[in-house]
Amino acid sequence: MIEELKSMELSKEEFIKLRDYIHKTIGVLVDNDKEYLIKQRLEPVIKSFNLSGFSELCDVLKFPPIGLIEQITIAITTNETSFFRDKGPFDVFNKVLLSDLTKLINERKSKLFSRKGAKVKIWCVASSTGQEPYSLAMLINEYCENNINGVSLEDFSILATDINTTVLAQAIKGKYNAIEINRGLDAYRIEKYFRQENNDWIVNEKLQSIVEFRRLNLTNSFLSLGGFDLILCRNVLIYFDDKTKIKILEEIYQLLSAEGALILGSSENVYGLNEKFKSQHIEKTLLYKKH
Repeated sequence: MIEELKSMELSKEEFIKLRDYIHKTIGVLVDNDKEYLIKQRLEPVIKSFNLSGFSELCDVLKFPPIGLIEQITIAITTNETSFFRDKGPFDVFNKVLLSDLTKLINERKSKLFSRKGAKVKIWCVASSTGQEPYSLAMLINEYCENNINGVSLEDFSILATDINTTVLAQAIKGKYNAIEINRGLDAYRIEKYFRQENNDWIVNEKLQSIVEFRRLNLTNSFLSLGGFDLILCRNVLIYFDDKTKIKILEEIYQLLSAEGALILGSSENVYGLNEKFKSQHIEKTLLYKKH
């Protein structure tokens, strides 16, 4: 037992090697005071690949076995989430942005022969296990059910991306356990949008029909994704260095439609990173739009 504990010690040199490798490979910047994070997240990976400890992990990264990099990515990028997490942006979406997006849809419909071309496109940049995009889909559906302006669920599309293939697999299935389903959802929405299957709850096909999940590494160019009318990039930039933040924000700016809006996390902003955006406060939520 003493040997096993000793083998899992993380030296300063090993931490630096792993920190730099994660930054180079995934783009995530681990602060110098977060040795505990590397240790906590990567110990299970070391055990699953039958490695002796962090020293051997550093060695095998020169020629990594199949699946190791993906497991490191999953371990480092898995974060807490819930339905309707941080209520403010969802309130603004429901009270203000949905009305603005409806006007945009109707304007496009009046100019286009194709209904498909009139769609409003929303992008959830780091969707994790899917709670954020499905929360938006619920609000869109409820708005369409109560709206007399002629828009329907099929007038909206949501792209949800993440680098972590494990969380994406769960999001695509739309499957949540008892703890996950009760974080942020009331009984009405659980009954309305989910069906129970043993001890899990599955998102209904109606919501799933407007959400597309895709793997994306933000350190690579994502300009090929096309244009969006609303981009939620919440609690993402905090994991990157300034150079990567600048790159991400510049590409987001290029993808944002003329009428579009960007929402960041409550502790994030664009100041000193991109001067092209203008900010707008709605209640306690900060929106960024094109000048």
